Amino acid sequence: MATSFKLKAVAELRAAKKIEREQEATAQAEYEEKKAAKLLANEQRIASKLARTSQPEPTPAPVVEEAVEEVIEEKPKPKAKAKPKVTVKKKGRPAKAKK
Repeated sequence: MATSFKLKAVAELRAAKKIEREQEATAQAEYEEKKAAKLLANEQRIASKLARTSQPEPTPAPVVEEAVEEVIEEKPKPKAKAKPKVTVKKKGRPAKAKK
């Protein structure tokens, strides 16, 4: 047998679920609107690309290059100076004294 507090709890749950379903329906509607807007923008972008590619491209004016002769002067390279050889003293165990 159902008691009044159980009936009240069930009624509250039903009301909460009804509100939840309404929120989900509005969220779904917003999602669908965004999706449709995104699809429309994509179709417009593709249509503009197709319109650009269907038109013939204007041919650019030919570029005339002037021939420039460059005079290259060879400079003698300075001779490299010999570096003094640096010897590094080896460090290690000292040698045993001879007897």
